Parts: sequence; structure tokens; C-alpha cells
Amino acid sequence: MAKALFIYKLRGMISMAKTKKSGTQTVCFENPPVIISTAAVSGAKEGEGPIGQFFDTIVKDSMWGEESWEKAESKFMEQAVRTAMDKCNRTPEQIDYIFGGDLLNQCTSTNYGIRSLEIPFIGLYGACSTMALSMSMAAMTIDGGYADTCAAVTSSHFCSAERQFRFPLEYGGQRPPGAQWTATGSGCAIVSASGSGPVIDLITTGKIVDMGIKDANNMGAAMAPVSVKLTP
Repeated sequence: MAKALFIYKLRGMISMAKTKKSGTQTVCFENPPVIISTAAVSGAKEGEGPIGQFFDTIVKDSMWGEESWEKAESKFMEQAVRTAMDKCNRTPEQIDYIFGGDLLNQCTSTNYGIRSLEIPFIGLYGACSTMALSMSMAAMTIDGGYADTCAAVTSSHFCSAERQFRFPLEYGGQRPPGAQWTATGSGCAIVSASGSGPVIDLITTGKIVDMGIKDANNMGAAMAPVSVKLTP
């Protein structure tokens, strides 16, 4: 009898969990998590752009006093996380998990950037989707009752990304005129079960679609389809 009752309750829990899905790719939150704080740190080039006024910190020296591009990127990330926590009066001890990643092997910049915070870390590698991915995972973890407050963060650095994916700057290779530039900067969002700010009502996770783009310098062509509705 007890076993039958347990199975009945378990089936009920599974049935309840399924109600959070809408279609095959979207999750609808019963208690929408709140973005209680955000922070962004950018390089000089990004600071000169149309959204430069919204950055918390604009670093004029892309090395930021460090010995390598990778160490500078770690510093960008740490600054973004600490700024976001300060803006919502949270300490590292009040953050249950930090979801984050960057463009480098083994998420190097993230590991070194947040190690001093001593927050439980879940590393993600989603390339240009890492910020959306980290916020999605933070929101699902909070709505699922596994955490109260999480940090979502990502970073990139033009110079470290060039060394990772194309040619090191020291090589002196000529870039094609239409080649995109990887942003130098870091962004962080603090997501909580309660508070004041925008809420995350639902998330839709994309699928991998190969558009047949073969030009490694044309990142825009590879990413543009995600922003439009593809029809047969």
C-alpha cells in the first residue's frame, strides 16, 4: 500500500513538472525569477559605441595592467560580478550558484575570474549564447526550488578570442574588411526568487541548425538566422 501510494505521488509530481513546458522548447515559470541587478564592463572600443553610456565600467587599456589578454579578461569578469552584487547589496555568501563561461578552452577566464568569490560554480560553454544560457539555467534552478539567488555571467576579449579561433595578434595577419570583432567585456546578472526588477516569465531553448556557413571570419552570417523566424 505504501509503495503504491509513493508511486502515485511520484506520478503526480512528474505530471506537475510537465505543465511547465509549452511546446517542445519553451519552459513557463510558475514563480518567475527576478533580475534584481545587472552590471557590464567593456573595453574602449565598445565604450565608444551607441550603448556605451549604459556600461558600468569602460576600460581604456585592454590589458588592464595584466600580463596577458586572458588575465585581463578574467579581471573584466570579476569586476562585472562584484559590481552586480554591490548594486543589489549581495555578498558572495548570499549567491547559491554562479553560472558562467567564456570563449576559451576550459572556460579559463571564468575559472580564474571568479575563483576568489568562492561561489559554487557551474561552467557553461555556449559561445555567443552563454549569457542567455546562463540566465536560463539560473532561472530554472531558482524556479525549481534549488536556489534563491544565482549569478549569470559571461565574458569575451577580442585579443584572446583571436588567439583562440583565428591568428594571434602577434602574427600580424591581415583581417578581411568584413570580419567581425569579438567584444571585449563582461556582463553579469543577479537572478533571485524575489525582489524588484524585470521578471523571466519563460525561456525558449534553441536547436542546432547548420546553415552551411564556411567563412570563419563571417560570424554574423552564422548567427543571424537565430534572430529571424525560418519558414519552409
